[in-house]
Amino acid sequence: MLMEAACLGIEVHGGGVRAVVSWSDATVVVLPLDALGGAGWADAGLGAAGVMSDAGRDEVRRDVPLAGPELVERFRRVRRAAVGVAGGVPASVTVVVSPGQGPRQLPMLRHAASVAGLGVVDVLSVPVAVGWHLLAGGVWLAVGASVLVLTMDGGCAATVLRRTAEGFEVVASVDAGTVAAELADGVAASGDVLVREVARRAMVGAQVPSGMFDLVCAVGPDVGAGVGRQLAQVCGVEPMLVAEPELAPVLGAVQRGPAAGWRGRPAGGGVGWRDMAGVVLPALASLGLFAQFVAGGQRYGPREKLESGFLLAPWGVLAFAAVFGLVALAGGLLLAADRYRLADEPGAGGLRWVRGRLEAVALVGAAAGAAVLAAVYALMAASFFDLDIGGLLRWSVLPVLPAAVALAAVAVVMWRQAVPPAGSWVDWLRFPLFAVVTAGVGAALIGWDETGVPSLVQPLAWQLYQWMPGGPLTVIGPVGRLGGGLVGVAVALLVVRRPLLRLVLGLPLAVLVAVVLSWRVTGTVAVGFAFAVAVWWAVRAVVPVLRPLLLRPAPAADGRVAPAVAGDDPQRGPYAGSPAGFPAGARPDADRGGWDGDGAGPR
Repeated sequence: MLMEAACLGIEVHGGGVRAVVSWSDATVVVLPLDALGGAGWADAGLGAAGVMSDAGRDEVRRDVPLAGPELVERFRRVRRAAVGVAGGVPASVTVVVSPGQGPRQLPMLRHAASVAGLGVVDVLSVPVAVGWHLLAGGVWLAVGASVLVLTMDGGCAATVLRRTAEGFEVVASVDAGTVAAELADGVAASGDVLVREVARRAMVGAQVPSGMFDLVCAVGPDVGAGVGRQLAQVCGVEPMLVAEPELAPVLGAVQRGPAAGWRGRPAGGGVGWRDMAGVVLPALASLGLFAQFVAGGQRYGPREKLESGFLLAPWGVLAFAAVFGLVALAGGLLLAADRYRLADEPGAGGLRWVRGRLEAVALVGAAAGAAVLAAVYALMAASFFDLDIGGLLRWSVLPVLPAAVALAAVAVVMWRQAVPPAGSWVDWLRFPLFAVVTAGVGAALIGWDETGVPSLVQPLAWQLYQWMPGGPLTVIGPVGRLGGGLVGVAVALLVVRRPLLRLVLGLPLAVLVAVVLSWRVTGTVAVGFAFAVAVWWAVRAVVPVLRPLLLRPAPAADGRVAPAVAGDDPQRGPYAGSPAGFPAGARPDADRGGWDGDGAGPR
């Protein structure tokens, strides 16, 4: 079974592997180390200060990658563990390797992954994966920004990255083994000297002066407080502290998202079938349910008279129609904004900053448009039945308001944070299609049991009545209870993400809704589904806000946190990608406003 939404990230080094599984909703599970065949992190011989001691200097090259049958066996164990967690083979696999890996090792690594059953894998270096981890955590890096990443995992390597429109490119990389071999006789090649010299040579190779880095950080299981002090002395920038630095590379592998061609959307910029279905299916459900409401409603009382009549109709079906209209509008407008927004190119200036937020404007328009659509439904029904519009507005507009507010909250997050949590905002906000199908069919079955419309359901009803002879004696018979169970399943699909939790919650919820469903509570079931949709979008708004906290390390013993981590600039926000460490007025754009000197603010 192929799990399209699951991504697998694997970090390979001399000591073994580390792997995580991620889904499109930013859920990440770290695979247990015992399932991968051992702890896997080599001892680097570090001193108490967090830098390499003299005893560990001779072993600085121990980060030689696994190879041959041993690597194949490790990959097989990772695959078995990932299948157990994800319920199937992940659709995308990214392997992270140390900066020193050359072109000779990569074909062997890809061959080992293929033999182990992982298929075609994408390969990233540790510094590039760390860059994606920082972006996913809320760090803003403009195109052209320079980043120095120090990797300490059995060795020491410094890499300078440059942010590009597509990702990151490696400008310079220096390994501590080469530096230690080239040091002159009589120079103490201690851990402090190696860290400073490796960082200095990477700066020289990249031609980035001291104090001009946009961000500096250190990752790996061997990072300590001493490393940060050494980097600050050489780079002139206070390093950003990363919580759990040993997990940063492998998390970045899945936070970057799959390579082009893995997702439903084609790489050429067209609209994928899943995106198109995410608009067409809820639109058809909305129109069909509204038609069922109008066709199945029965008006009592004289028309066009002063005496007001009353309407006997499946009110919950009208609420379902309004909610599905909101889902269709959100998907359609987001796709349109994502397709035609300006590309993230250097030098686009303030225009790119504005157009890059068209998706946020599209979501606000969808929230407002859904309220208008619900009011139009009420107006058309009021005209058709010749009734006051007040009751119809209560059942069409009010159920969509919580979801519309949650959608507006997502738009606010998108406006303030340009980096999406999962490849693109379209992927992050793609509404579950199976939930649309189950809820739409369930709502139609409930409406049929109340009105008998459409007549196409009659053969199914006849068969169910054979199994439940007492069904015709009640208003809500077996057909409606089957529909209520489907709505309960849809709610479980929206509330939880893991397959096991969906089974644990969905089955009891479906049975509960089917058992308690009656003629007077069908509207309550519709409102409950509307609240589940609101919760789904609220989670999409909350997760990007909380994810930067993953990068926030625990406070030190004295309660202080580095300024680069605890930045509270209201304009730039936390993790603003322009960390502390620059003296006042040292940056060339300090007196011109904005981050790029154009006064346009972050982009």
